[in-house]
Amino acid sequence: MAKLDRYILSQLMGPFALFALTLIGVYWVARAIGLFDQLIGDGQSVRVFLEIMILFLPQVVAIVLPVVTFAAAVYVSNRLHSESEIVVMQSAGISPAGLLKPFLMFGLLVALLAGALSHYLVPVSLIRLEERQAELSQDMAARLIVGGRFIHPSDNVTFFVREIDADGSLVDIFLHDQRPAGRDVTYTAHKAVLFRLEDDARLVMFDGLIQTFDKNNLLLTKIQFDEFVFDIGTLTGTREARPRRIGEYSTLAALFPTPAMLAATGSSVDEFRLEAHKRLEQPLQSLVYPLIGFSVLLLGSFSRFGVFRQVLGAVAMVVLISTISVPLRDLMRRDMDLWPLIYLPDILGLMAVYLMLRNAGRKRFGRRRMRGPEVAA
Repeated sequence: MAKLDRYILSQLMGPFALFALTLIGVYWVARAIGLFDQLIGDGQSVRVFLEIMILFLPQVVAIVLPVVTFAAAVYVSNRLHSESEIVVMQSAGISPAGLLKPFLMFGLLVALLAGALSHYLVPVSLIRLEERQAELSQDMAARLIVGGRFIHPSDNVTFFVREIDADGSLVDIFLHDQRPAGRDVTYTAHKAVLFRLEDDARLVMFDGLIQTFDKNNLLLTKIQFDEFVFDIGTLTGTREARPRRIGEYSTLAALFPTPAMLAATGSSVDEFRLEAHKRLEQPLQSLVYPLIGFSVLLLGSFSRFGVFRQVLGAVAMVVLISTISVPLRDLMRRDMDLWPLIYLPDILGLMAVYLMLRNAGRKRFGRRRMRGPEVAA
């Protein structure tokens, strides 16, 4: 029996790897197209693009794993049927539950991988992604500093530096900002230096003038300054005060959020706990889906025409279970006391697997009883 389990498990690993590479690649490329245009258009290198895409990878893998496990289980089950291996195994006295065992082991292994992604790798990658984007924001601000050219980093903003000295200081700065409603603001300075803080870039201007024109009252105001600090990161629109996302916290922290976490994200306790239960439930899909894929195909008897109807039935069942989870999560958002409902689709899936195995066992027992008198004769 152990050899049989290892045989079926080995058969599952090949299609799993193939489907994983295919689906992850498709999803990853679809995500990369827009990001590539944005980063390369902003002057970033291909290395930066690949680094950002690698940080997206844990999220992509976590999303496609349940689908990959289901596809691998259906593919292997169909092959076992088409090559009559299922018939031989059942004739050797192996019960439907025994045939399900390697698929259960396969689902548990993938569920462990999905759990590691959901509870650790995805939050870590999100944190690093935010840090990297902040660094890129600084780089974008620094790229605005080009001597002798008028630059338009965003709509209604014009920036000009006459030249850059050898020590890095800027000479003769002109900045015209038409973004404020009803006002035009013009900054001029003889000297300026660019320096960076932890998460942004600042332009310190010396010996300059701020001219503000009120369009409504047709009033021009002038203010001279010896030193003025301007957040140059706001010119690109890349740096905005953004609260932390719930996904950046660990599952345990999301189950028991602190007041500091609520303040940092602007979210409620229920939103945190919903996120935690979603992470706990997601690996279960990688366990339940392959069991459904095998159990549905086990209902069909050997046929030279294949098990196309059973494959469609398995797909329909998985789609139905996935669809049920959407309104259940909406109910949880309204009342967190209903949190057990998020696990209801997986429970229903396991119940369906049990009923299908039981039905398959009855058919097998029934066929044996029918063959009994014929053998005796």
